[in-house]
Amino acid sequence: SRETSFPQWEKGLKWIHGSKGGYHSLSDVDVITQRGVLKDIGYTNHNYYKNPWKFQACKFKGKMYIKKFDEEEQNWDAWCLKNSYWGKKFEELIMEQESGTKATYNMLKGKIGNRNCLLSAEVDAVTIEGKHMEVKTCFANKLTSKIPLAWLQSHLGKVDVLYYGLKDKQGKISSKPTEISMDQVAGRYVKAYEANAMIGFLGDVIDWMYTALPDADETWVLEYKKGARQISLKCNKEKFLPSWYLQFIEGTKEDDLVRQVEALTLTHPIGRFEQCSINCSTKYVV
Repeated sequence: SRETSFPQWEKGLKWIHGSKGGYHSLSDVDVITQRGVLKDIGYTNHNYYKNPWKFQACKFKGKMYIKKFDEEEQNWDAWCLKNSYWGKKFEELIMEQESGTKATYNMLKGKIGNRNCLLSAEVDAVTIEGKHMEVKTCFANKLTSKIPLAWLQSHLGKVDVLYYGLKDKQGKISSKPTEISMDQVAGRYVKAYEANAMIGFLGDVIDWMYTALPDADETWVLEYKKGARQISLKCNKEKFLPSWYLQFIEGTKEDDLVRQVEALTLTHPIGRFEQCSINCSTKYVV
């Protein structure tokens, strides 16, 4: 899709706007979010480093929206920036970019916990055979410990193949990349109880949030602090939904900004997620 003035998360809303049936096609959807949000939440109890995360949320007219903070608002340290650079550079070197395309996303619909979710998931690459690939870099001696997170991310995004560039101690990739089919990951790299625990924990958090949030156009901050034993949910009273989307929901005429935005390269909802449950060790507080 071409660059627009829309923040990344709003592109999912733009897909809703342009889909057949519009807002009414979401009659069976409870949660609208991004894959990266669900990945970080689901991995909380399995993250060895107990890395913090923070998202923004809102429930309006029975639908809950959860999004990442804008990229410029994220406080990334030097290590995160370096890893991000390595990953993006590796993608540029191994993939052939389609002319005029910035990024491609899938819109996926499935059940998580007791809620029907619609999420946007970026597609790193598509093979000639049509398989979706998740492209990553990883230190060779860390592959086994990194795959559970990659599995969760790829499971939520309906990815077919993990494609790893394995780095040596100096961070260089000198060997042929490793391909791992998602069919091989379950059971070999990720045990069934690990998979169920991650998806189950994610479902519990989503169910808790949906029940806890009031139905109003106001921003709530969902946060897990490094090493904490609880997830907090606090209101900052700011408006959450963009004005053009509110106009769209109310069925009023689109403003000029919306009309200027071109259709995005997003596919129709596909796929289903597993529904699992588990007792969570993390407390939730409002």
